[in-house]
Amino acid sequence: MIRFDVNGSDHANPPNNERIPTPHIHIYTEEYNNGGIAIPLKDIEDLELTDEIIESLDFFMKYTNIKHDNVIIESRLL
Repeated sequence: MIRFDVNGSDHANPPNNERIPTPHIHIYTEEYNNGGIAIPLKDIEDLELTDEIIESLDFFMKYTNIKHDNVIIESRLL
């Protein structure tokens, strides 16, 4: 599971409370402390993951009836 935080305060990553600015993502695997470690968007180099985030956002907007005809999602900014 992936959580995409687009609003809110910075995240304090363990173990030294390094501040990660929003927007960022949380990946729920052991490698990322089951979501406890935030990953800045600028550090995402996995194109498959980037595509998954975009597809999930598109699905969520359709599912919740958010009009997004004029929304432009720039994948290269993720």
